[in-house]
Amino acid sequence: MTATDEIFDVIIVGCGSAGIAAAIDLQTVPQLKFTIVEARDRVGGRVSTDRTTFGTDKPIDLGAQWIHHYRSEHPLHKYNELCTDIHTKNYFSSRSSGTQFCDIDGTKIGSDKVSDAEKIFNNLYRTIKESSPIIDKSMLDVIKTEYNSYENNPQIKRLLDLFFGNIEQYEGSNIDELSAKSFFNSDNGMIEYNLALPNGFGTFLEQLVLHYQLPVQLKCIVTRIDASSSDSIVRLSTRDGRTLQCKYVLITIPLGCLKARSIEFIPDLPDWKQKAIDVMGMGLADKIFVEFPYVFWDPTLPSIYCTSPQFRFILCRPNDCILQIKIAARIAYDIEQKDDKQTIDEFMKLLRTIFSDQDVPEPTRFLMTRWAQDPFARGAYSNFGVGSDKQTLLDLARECHNRIHWAGEHTNHDGSIGCVDSAFESGQREAKKLIEKLKE
Repeated sequence: MTATDEIFDVIIVGCGSAGIAAAIDLQTVPQLKFTIVEARDRVGGRVSTDRTTFGTDKPIDLGAQWIHHYRSEHPLHKYNELCTDIHTKNYFSSRSSGTQFCDIDGTKIGSDKVSDAEKIFNNLYRTIKESSPIIDKSMLDVIKTEYNSYENNPQIKRLLDLFFGNIEQYEGSNIDELSAKSFFNSDNGMIEYNLALPNGFGTFLEQLVLHYQLPVQLKCIVTRIDASSSDSIVRLSTRDGRTLQCKYVLITIPLGCLKARSIEFIPDLPDWKQKAIDVMGMGLADKIFVEFPYVFWDPTLPSIYCTSPQFRFILCRPNDCILQIKIAARIAYDIEQKDDKQTIDEFMKLLRTIFSDQDVPEPTRFLMTRWAQDPFARGAYSNFGVGSDKQTLLDLARECHNRIHWAGEHTNHDGSIGCVDSAFESGQREAKKLIEKLKE
């Protein structure tokens, strides 16, 4: 073990959105000594822009792609001068304007049929929203009887699954895993309004780190956090054999990593903390990007929605000759286990069915994400699983062992969860607490 005598006031574990937000605020206090340790060889965490696969002129966001809930009081609003080219678009409404709806056999579905299915979906959704189960149950359990009654109308049933798939895509989990009681608190009542960054969300966070010259140690994998010492110093052990010391530590690693117990805590985490980690839902959302030599689809189409269970949401990027497929929940887990070529072949088969009257070319390049297999993510983002509620968030955010603080989108009990702004707000929250403690 290699230890130094240097003692930081704060060590932030993780240089994702929460860690960056906390660091920016800690930096405003003169003489406060802190550092950020990041396991990856880059900053940003689950916000990452690929500028290599398709070229520097076609940046691809592998994780978070939109700033959600954008408004004047948004925690990232004050930094938008770092982004010179921004635009807004909402891809999450069930009836995105101009979207083409296709059935599993590739045939187009008429607007009347889509409207009929949407009315049924809205009624089912309202039933879930108005339900008040004494004991929490899944969203599916609330509507199961009526939902299953549409089995005798297969196309309507497939459209219902497509509309519920919007929820599953946004939350990263299937509706039989999402809490009927707490689901509607995920966005904390805020209106969905998405800001897209053409240069990439990951690029934006990189710019933030550079702009504020934040002290980041990359490739620093924390394996143990020991808060048992009588001298009130927390000691962090790293995979490369170092020991770092601090008065306080701020944990911002993803909930998926906490569930996997990727860091050993001494003493063990309190039962209430571990229970909150275990019960909170962790979703998965992946992306498949497929580039073609030319645009063979209608370039005015924003997206194609298909009742295929695998490839429901296809976003059209004609300027880049790319189709982006969004997959989530169990489907994403299943696809992560497959060979890339197998998945691309299955998608191409569907695509040629949809565009049977077109000469669909072979892809020139493709890229697939696998966030569940990423050791520093173990999934995409948190959600309210059955049995979790606001108290779960409070427990996830609650300090323990007197020296260990917690931030991350899964701890944002006063706002939304699962989003970059959620993480950013949580980092700001904990930075305030730490600043006050260090004044004592």
